[in-house]
Amino acid sequence: QVEAMTLADKIVVLSGGAVQQVGTPNELYHAPANQFVAGFIGSPKMNFLKGTVESADAAGVLVRFDSGDTQRVAVDAAGLQRGASVTVGVRPEHLLVGAAGEGVVAKTMAVESLGDAAYLYAEAAVAPDGLIARIPPLDTYRTGEALRVHADAAHCHLFDEQGHAFRRLGVHAKAA
Repeated sequence: QVEAMTLADKIVVLSGGAVQQVGTPNELYHAPANQFVAGFIGSPKMNFLKGTVESADAAGVLVRFDSGDTQRVAVDAAGLQRGASVTVGVRPEHLLVGAAGEGVVAKTMAVESLGDAAYLYAEAAVAPDGLIARIPPLDTYRTGEALRVHADAAHCHLFDEQGHAFRRLGVHAKAA
């Protein structure tokens, strides 16, 4: 995957023998066609949080999680109905830790320090596969510590029940 992202002009992503998306590395990373591509491209992988549509307007969608927490997502919400099941996708570099307001409550599981960066691993009821956030290398969190995580609406992805991506507002992935 890393070699393809760094060397290729175009990448074809397959799943079960079917083409999921063809595009430049930037297009696949910033504008994945579906949840499979979003989870396949990037390391560490994208975070996925399951919720329902609370409201939708020209600015995007407000997603409510079972925990009662919310996250705004800047996507073209045409055709989305209140109560529809959706999945919010956020890359680790866009997941903000400790910010007040929207987002979800999570519990710290571990911190991986890499010198120039660190990754916080957390669990949250709305994220079945856990959460990963890139954090400043000198930030410290204790195992079991409760915290709140969220993302800027412009950095979030949104997928319907079938895993199809909604078009992100203001994102125009450029060719490599």
